[in-house]
Amino acid sequence: MNERKDDFVGRHLIVDASTYTRRNLSSTDTVFALFEALNRHLDMTAVLPPIVCRYPFANDELAAFCDDIERELSAKAQDLSLTPVRVMREFLRRRQLEESGVTGVSIWAESHAAIHTWDEDNYYAFDAFSCRDFRPRDALRLLLTHFDIEILNCVNLFRFQRSIPRLSNFQVNDNWEVLVDGRVLGELDAIDFGDICGRIDVPGATSGGAAVA
Repeated sequence: MNERKDDFVGRHLIVDASTYTRRNLSSTDTVFALFEALNRHLDMTAVLPPIVCRYPFANDELAAFCDDIERELSAKAQDLSLTPVRVMREFLRRRQLEESGVTGVSIWAESHAAIHTWDEDNYYAFDAFSCRDFRPRDALRLLLTHFDIEILNCVNLFRFQRSIPRLSNFQVNDNWEVLVDGRVLGELDAIDFGDICGRIDVPGATSGGAAVA
């Protein structure tokens, strides 16, 4: 099927990642830094700073609130206590043992990137969609750098207004090698992703003024 040039909407990179360890999977600082790096390396226009939160949400804020109350009580009377504070601390202790993870999103003028992590499963899901084309290796290199990757299962999707999306699949392993159908094609930085995912040549601009390379 031949797509009309003005039908192209953008590239959507979808990644399911398995990791060897939990390193950074529950770190909001790491996810924030990842999105800032994506903004720079993919040359995207950030509408807002990255939005990142950790589940269970607000544990630290609630613990700090309990600390403030106890300090105030302590200043007033040595033997004064507050049962609800003790109950809240026990609740926070139990929540800390629950499954946790991080959700993050970066809103671009060109669209968005998002990540969701499950640290108890050594897994995260990532996607980046942009009406301005970008090189998949630039995003994948950052994902490999920030986490202890076992395998990246990747879907590249070219999206169109009036045509069926064009889809391709590949993997990246812990040696930073790209595989298609279980066969190693070469190292990440040496691969021409146009040979794997195809090429879209759309001169001019798309919605939001984003040129597609």
